[in-house]
Amino acid sequence: MKSGKQRRAEIMEKRHARIPVKESFDVYVLPAPAGAILSNREVLRNNNTYGLLPLFYVDYAFNCRDCGCAQIWTGKQQKWWYEIMQGNINSVAIRCRPCRKVEQQRKKQAREAHLSGLAAKQKQ
Repeated sequence: MKSGKQRRAEIMEKRHARIPVKESFDVYVLPAPAGAILSNREVLRNNNTYGLLPLFYVDYAFNCRDCGCAQIWTGKQQKWWYEIMQGNINSVAIRCRPCRKVEQQRKKQAREAHLSGLAAKQKQ
């Protein structure tokens, strides 16, 4: 008579023999859509994300947050942002180029005003 432990081991062996196990399962083996730019996953490994890293970049249509005009964030621009500039993998484009320049100028002026106020405060 077999013990319960031996019987469970036999049952598990039969289950494993019945269910084929893929040894090299890779979720990243998918066909890329036409016009997509393949990503370099080795460069993207620095991103701390729970989600999957992108396989490829496709054009992303969006409306500018400030002026509302329709824009396209191309796959080439995405590759530059994520892989070369090491941008956050969860970030997306929200402003068109002219509005980005205006926002950069606004932030620069605010920073200068803040730093000049700190300098004046420290002189007193």
